[in-house]
Amino acid sequence: FTAFMSEEDELRVGREEHPKIIEEFGGAYDNPEVTKYVDSIGQFLASTSERPDLEFTFTVLDSPVVNAFALPGGYVYITRGLLALANSEAEVAGVLGHEIGHVTARHTAQRYSQSVLANIGLIALAIGTGSEALANLAGSGAAAYLQSYSRDQEYEADLLGVRYISRATYEPQAMATFLSSLAADSRLSLAAARAAETE
Repeated sequence: FTAFMSEEDELRVGREEHPKIIEEFGGAYDNPEVTKYVDSIGQFLASTSERPDLEFTFTVLDSPVVNAFALPGGYVYITRGLLALANSEAEVAGVLGHEIGHVTARHTAQRYSQSVLANIGLIALAIGTGSEALANLAGSGAAAYLQSYSRDQEYEADLLGVRYISRATYEPQAMATFLSSLAADSRLSLAAARAAETE
């Protein structure tokens, strides 16, 4: 699947969605040193990518949730929760490199285009059948379902992330060590949630 969004559309969507993302995740993290640090790592990595001319925006979100993601047009987000889990600058670089990979491979544009196509298809089906349930699905569920990357896109973003952190002279193994930390954190969170349910 190729994106039907132009690069100009990607930039527009990113600009329009950026303030909404910041609001949804509790705002940008109010620590200028951390913000500058993450931006400097991200900008360095972006300069090694296939799209060095794209103006990337790196934002640390004030959320304890462990997460990182990207929007079309070079908007990359990392939460303070994820930063707290990282054990080194190379691990942070690995996460940012992976998200830059999604942007440079235009995965975010492809996802957006797929959700638009899914909504158009569901709306047409709803009109054709007169189904209010399908019309409601077009406005919510289908778009959310299509928001995850495919396994191939994740693999490609991993390969690109390793390429970028290697070019920037970070240790590529840091991506694997961070994934181990992430898996351990997920297991711990799941165990805590199960313990809370039994109380």
